[in-house]
Amino acid sequence: MKSLLNVALIALLGLGSSACTVLIDPSSGSSATTAGNNSAAFMDRQQQTTEFAQVNLLRLKQDMAAGQGEYLSSLATLLKVEPDRQSEFFAFAQEKFTTLFPSDQTTAEEMLVALNREMRADPRFGVHVALN
Repeated sequence: MKSLLNVALIALLGLGSSACTVLIDPSSGSSATTAGNNSAAFMDRQQQTTEFAQVNLLRLKQDMAAGQGEYLSSLATLLKVEPDRQSEFFAFAQEKFTTLFPSDQTTAEEMLVALNREMRADPRFGVHVALN
């Protein structure tokens, strides 16, 4: 299933970019990029996270509501949540679900802003987020 997720993400990213091809593997924290003549040859972690959330918002919403799932795990990896804290992060995302998604029209960017704000306010994640 994880390889299917990566293939789908790669395909969607390929369709969305004309001069730049980006391959993202959230589980390894690496990306490979080939750029056109005037394109930036680097996609930073924040851009990767935003792109991932935009492409997978519905699945992330479902995983956050359930407090578990592949997409939530990939988001945790992109956010550099340590593996031994990921179960806490999953429970945190489930607990904050109504704050992260206050309406059916909540965008990926709005969800990520709320998630960042809530993580900064939480002592379990605040120090981690402040270092990034």
